[in-house]
Formats: sequence, structure tokens, C-alpha cells
Amino acid sequence: METNIDQNWTNEDGTHAGGVSTGIGYTISWQRGSLNEAGRNGAFLIEVLKSCQSQLSYFQNSKYKCEENEKALQHLQQSIQYLEARKNRRLDQGTLGTTKPDDV
Repeated sequence: METNIDQNWTNEDGTHAGGVSTGIGYTISWQRGSLNEAGRNGAFLIEVLKSCQSQLSYFQNSKYKCEENEKALQHLQQSIQYLEARKNRRLDQGTLGTTKPDDV
């Protein structure tokens, strides 16, 4: 039985204002505001994904190795690569650490 609670908050101007994700055994307080304006005050998605990647890698190097874990690990690695590419693009554009939306 899942008992996850996820809350995402939005400022009056429509920008993301952090949030909380919680379940049995974990609580994540997400970054509130941009790094430039608010400083470091919460978790970033890429960090949480890297922790999940580490845990799955641990299982894949143990007696719990399986095909499903390997597939999940591959998808986590791909997700991390996409988020790293986004971070690098925003760095190049001078928008990393701001609330300026992506020009997509």
C-alpha cells in the first residue's frame, strides 16, 4: 500500500515555489526559489535521481541483481544525462540558477 504525499507550490507569478514529497522512510524538501534569489534550501531532482541510481547499482552488484533493476538503472542514467544537458544549456545561456523559463 503506497502512502506517498506529494505537494508542489507555486508563487503568485506562476513560478515554482518548492514542495514536499514524503512516504514511508523518506521526506524530500524541494528547492524553494532560484539559487540566485533564495540560496540553497532544498533538494534538486537530479540529486534524488542520483541517489536512486546509487541504490539500484548497489542491488545490481549483489545477489539481488535482475533484469528489471538493470532496465530501471538504464532509464535513471538516461534521465540524469538529460537533466545534466539541460543544466549545461542553461549555464551556457546564463539562466542557470534563475526562475527564467526555458525557451522551448
